[in-house]
Amino acid sequence: MEIYLDANATTPVLPAAQAAALACMGEQFGNPSSTHATGLRARALLEQTRARARRVLGAPTGQLLFTSGATEGIQTAVLSALISLRGRDDVDCLLYGATEHKAVPAALHHWNRVLDLGLVVAPIPVDPQGRHALDWLRRHAGRAGLVCTMAANNESGVISDLDGIAAALADSPALWLVDGVQGLGKLDLRLAERPIDYAPFSGHKLYAPKGIGLLYVRDGAPFTPLMAGGGQEGGLRSGTENMAGVAALGAVLAALEDGHTFASPAVLAQHRARLAEALSEAFPGLVFNAPAALSLPTTL
Repeated sequence: MEIYLDANATTPVLPAAQAAALACMGEQFGNPSSTHATGLRARALLEQTRARARRVLGAPTGQLLFTSGATEGIQTAVLSALISLRGRDDVDCLLYGATEHKAVPAALHHWNRVLDLGLVVAPIPVDPQGRHALDWLRRHAGRAGLVCTMAANNESGVISDLDGIAAALADSPALWLVDGVQGLGKLDLRLAERPIDYAPFSGHKLYAPKGIGLLYVRDGAPFTPLMAGGGQEGGLRSGTENMAGVAALGAVLAALEDGHTFASPAVLAQHRARLAEALSEAFPGLVFNAPAALSLPTTL
């Protein structure tokens, strides 16, 4: 019997999501860009899932487009932000959390080089608990064009102080990208209530299949499509949508909304406390990397 404890890397697919994907492939196989009945049914499924995502993410406004996953969302957001910085003389750096997933600094370096911007790409230090050093950020934010931080860390589980980061950026010209991958379904992100410009998400981190994701773009934030073509997703992301993935993601979002499919944060925290106690008894002197109060209840 295998005991799988790496759910921050990927998750099994929720049975309801499997069923939704199979039903979509077998019965709702239409192209949502088609104007006949089969296509219109697919379009309805697409928009129903988008509406669920808006409710879960607290994003009644702004653009919410379907992607292949968080890496595509990060690339799209970084490209959009950096194109808007061309010719600006009030910014000279791009900042990212020192503990970010490597997709973020890799995208910053790539597009900074491709666009020949010559900006300094620098990590934001973190404190001994793994949280961003807000004093450092406040000192450097005034010259930053883009700041990238995580909602929660994929290895340590540490939850970022998003409101503290927002305050540190209050007087900054910087656009703000928040990698929301580990926060989906675990944190109350309230995207529209915060000055977040871009937030990418990936379905396979929360019981949907690989190959489906979301990108939130705040109203008014600069945007350049990464993929041009047939004009799908309102011209923001061309390519026929992954409808089986969208259907599966919709089933996961519905499960989040029903309030009983997934355990509550309090129950998850109890499970984690039992595991921590057992490990501490088995290995005296064991040290945990982050305090439980600052970490996702799914991560130890």
